[in-house]
Amino acid sequence: MGNDSSATQQIIALFTHLNTNSARQEAYHRILDQLKPHEWRDVRSRINQRSFQNDILGQSPPEVAVQIAQYLDLAEIHVLQRVSRKWHLLLSSELIRGAVYQHYSGCGAHVTETQFTRYTKQRLRLERGLPICKLRDLNLSSPYGSSLDCQDYSNGRHAWLEGNTHIIVHDLCKHTAQRFCTENRDSFRDLRLSESMVVAISVRGYCHTWNLETEEHASFRIPALHFRAFVVRGLRVALGFANPLAIGDESIIYWGMGSGVARSIQVEPNLALVGLHSTTNSLTTLHLQRENHIKCGRDPTSAGHRDSLCVVKYTVDDRGHITRMPSEPLQLPFPLGIDWSVEILHDISNDAGGRLAAFSCQPPPSAVPSTSPRYILVATHDPQIDKVYMHGLRPEDTPYLPLCITAVDRNLLYYVKNDRGKPAIWISNPASRNPHRPAKAMDPELPREATSRVYSYASRFTLRGDRDFVMMVDETDVKVWRFGDMQF
Repeated sequence: MGNDSSATQQIIALFTHLNTNSARQEAYHRILDQLKPHEWRDVRSRINQRSFQNDILGQSPPEVAVQIAQYLDLAEIHVLQRVSRKWHLLLSSELIRGAVYQHYSGCGAHVTETQFTRYTKQRLRLERGLPICKLRDLNLSSPYGSSLDCQDYSNGRHAWLEGNTHIIVHDLCKHTAQRFCTENRDSFRDLRLSESMVVAISVRGYCHTWNLETEEHASFRIPALHFRAFVVRGLRVALGFANPLAIGDESIIYWGMGSGVARSIQVEPNLALVGLHSTTNSLTTLHLQRENHIKCGRDPTSAGHRDSLCVVKYTVDDRGHITRMPSEPLQLPFPLGIDWSVEILHDISNDAGGRLAAFSCQPPPSAVPSTSPRYILVATHDPQIDKVYMHGLRPEDTPYLPLCITAVDRNLLYYVKNDRGKPAIWISNPASRNPHRPAKAMDPELPREATSRVYSYASRFTLRGDRDFVMMVDETDVKVWRFGDMQF
């Protein structure tokens, strides 16, 4: 017995002193070849007891764990917190909590655990289309007579025109209403609403604004009644105009209630979207760029133009000096290597808030007949981080025309889809593994058509919303779904 123990120690010592991988491999291979069947079973049992997994997340420094967590969505973080006590403590730490919250909301990185939990639950409800409840007995003073183009929603308030001369702003949280009109009872034709202000365009070519808190009124003259963009954020207004007599001559009228001064900003042609920041004098524009290229060889389809999108940012200082930043190209969310033909859909989007832009995208014509239908591209601007997000609606997503779309949260879009002839609310979330999913708990309660190709009521309903409420307005009803965790 003593001799066996001595021999075992000698073998182990000799194996330990082998310095190369090839020598060690040859040694244990030759030992394995000497094993008997019952000894093989013992080796296999011993191997099954050994774990070859490594807890990369648990052993990573907090700074590395933060980088990993930013590539996970909230649902994945919630699931991973249940793996082990160590993972739960790590993924619930203040450092990771703040980084994830800032990534999704754009707010500061300092957030309490209660705030983070509340936001996470609300965001997951939005991603899955699961509202807390559907509001009933709203007791609205009848917005149905108002044109859908003359209604808007922002931060829990719904605004519409009454009799073309009065503006009604209804607070869904407080169940209160405000009424606004000019001294001369001017008629209005367009309406916008922000978290701080309601704005209307009169038929006489004036832009009238009211502060929702103080009800202070101000107005300024606009150069024309036909505009490509009309956006309100905070106490600031931006309207985009194109000169019909000069192609490419486009400008933005920028006005703030604090200064009361309207400034004209010359911008790039083919303006598609204007984004405003609520607290700083800055704006972001999205443009369609066309670059012509020459026919190559005998290919009749190689001549034409390459279409792309670019983002340009502007700042306005206290003295009115305007600074233009260099333009930044925006990558289309479609296959590369194809010269997509892109057109701005100016007239078919019924997004009265002007907070998004829609494009029609088609592959170039080819000598071989193609059956590829067009794609719909939707761009949204996030004012918290001043970034433009892109959503691609594939042909199989079949959105209605005119488009019925609203951006409810960062990189999260709700749209009405033609679901075999019946309107259904769907969700676009490009960051998700399932970028398009139905909001099954949100039934628009609109009738089904006999055909899935055309819906005769498509221009008679509109969708509005944000993180707290999503609203659908049609000719006879207002449906409101609540997502925010608040008390009424």
